[in-house]
Amino acid sequence: MGLEIDFSTLIDKLDEIERKLKTEVIDNALEKGADIILEAQKETVPVDTGHLERSLGKGEISGSGTNKKITIGIENGDESIRYGYYQEYGTSNMVGKKWMKKAWNKSVSEANKAIGESLAEDLF
Repeated sequence: MGLEIDFSTLIDKLDEIERKLKTEVIDNALEKGADIILEAQKETVPVDTGHLERSLGKGEISGSGTNKKITIGIENGDESIRYGYYQEYGTSNMVGKKWMKKAWNKSVSEANKAIGESLAEDLF
C-alpha cells in the first residue's frame, strides 16, 4: 500500500508556462518598452518637414527565448535614414543634434519600468 501521485499534468502546465513566457510575455514587454522609446524619439525629432518623424517606427521582434530584441527608430526609406543620421551625428558643416540619444536618455528608465510592470502583470 503506497501513495501514488501523477505529476504529468503539472509537468504539462509548467511546459505551457515556459512556452508562453518565451513568446507572448516577452513580446508584450518588448512592445510596451518600445512604445515609450518611440514616443520619446518623436518628441525629440529636430524641426523638419515631418518626413523624419513619419519614418520612425518599430521593427519586427527578432531572436528567440529570452534573447529577443526589437529595433526602434527610422524604419523606412534610405533618404530618411541618411537625414536622421545627419541630424544625430552632424556633417562637416553642421553639428549633430543628438536627438536619438536625448530620446534614449529621456525614456530608458520609464521603458524599463514599463517592461518590468508588463512582465509582472503577465506572469502573476
